[in-house]
Amino acid sequence: MPKKRFLSIDEKRSWLAAIFRDTSGEYSQADKFKAMIEDTRLAVLAEEAAKPEPQPNTLPGIPRELLEHLPPPLKSS
Repeated sequence: MPKKRFLSIDEKRSWLAAIFRDTSGEYSQADKFKAMIEDTRLAVLAEEAAKPEPQPNTLPGIPRELLEHLPPPLKSS
């Protein structure tokens, strides 16, 4: 089985957490801040990926049952 080419979001977040929690002095405060920012960005990406896709032909806040009672759109000529 070939090796995975890229890291998963969880693997990246673990690596960034290790940088952020470093106590040995290997990483500067700026590095830790950048790791925190990048981790937050990855968390948002993971959250957005977990959201279900919106159903087509629906408007936000209007239930699909109500939209089914509307007449079909008029054709422009």
